[in-house]
Amino acid sequence: MEPEFRVKIEVPAKILMLRPLGVFVRSLIQQLPVNIGESSELTDRVELAFSEAFTNICRHAYGAGRQGPALIEIIVTPDKLEFVFIDYGQGFDPDKIQCPNLDEPREGGLGLWLMKQVMDEYHYHSEEGERNVLRLIKRLSTMTATGQDK
Repeated sequence: MEPEFRVKIEVPAKILMLRPLGVFVRSLIQQLPVNIGESSELTDRVELAFSEAFTNICRHAYGAGRQGPALIEIIVTPDKLEFVFIDYGQGFDPDKIQCPNLDEPREGGLGLWLMKQVMDEYHYHSEEGERNVLRLIKRLSTMTATGQDK
């Protein structure tokens, strides 16, 4: 594998882009040399974290009636897979989001929690009135062909 490669994507922040992006990310994960692609559960979980991040941009950053771009950078190095999401919508404070009550499931409210459970690192930064940046990192050393991670 090359020492590092990057893929940059700019799409409208619309839910209709979720499926094509998910297919692309799944295919990329399956090509990683750590054989994560052989673990469908782990592939599903990483793709889900990606999808939740994109969905949050569409539903919350831009919300009803607002439109804008989602800039996505996928960085693969020998030791990590990183997703960087940038949007120009409404920011938020992730520390004010309550942990969901898993004993009383409801629709919605799990995205942030899922991202933090699946990925090894979660970093969010909002530059007031400018842009929001979310970085999700999965260390490849935590991925194995058996699907065990973390």
